[in-house]
Amino acid sequence: LRFERIKIKRGQVVVSEGEEGDYYYVIESGRCAVSRLVAGAEMPVAELKAGDAFGEEALVAGELRNATVRMRTDGTLWRLGKRDFVELLQQPLLHALEPQEAVRRVQSGKAVWLDVRYPAEFARDGLPGAINVPLNEIRSAFGILDGGRQYIVYCQSGRRSSAAAFLLAQRGLSAFW
Repeated sequence: LRFERIKIKRGQVVVSEGEEGDYYYVIESGRCAVSRLVAGAEMPVAELKAGDAFGEEALVAGELRNATVRMRTDGTLWRLGKRDFVELLQQPLLHALEPQEAVRRVQSGKAVWLDVRYPAEFARDGLPGAINVPLNEIRSAFGILDGGRQYIVYCQSGRRSSAAAFLLAQRGLSAFW
């Protein structure tokens, strides 16, 4: 098995905002607090519990960690290294489409555009008929997105859209980037 089981103490930082992504984590037990630095102050973003996962955005997008995750309680995590994450999870779940195929699916009604950029970016040049859910809010949208639809996820560079498409696919939604 490629996952490593690790015990973490209350208060311990698991990942730090700004560091390189090296592992994907699944919480077996315990609770984690997720926070981000905003104007120099640490702001709470979410609380994670057993069964939740984190760390995939930095691995998929190839960017630095966008948040700090600290244990709120003692707990046990399963972690998977970057190479194994790509092989076991990212490749099977992340599906790219050529632009012409994406347009064809949307025009035929089989799919809908999902823009994961910030609202100001979307307002400037979002695609007609697109839904705007910024990447940092995508987890909040899981419950409201239609499980029977296909989503063609896009952004400016492909980094945010690939991370969002992975997160959606991980939740069982049909998502392409």
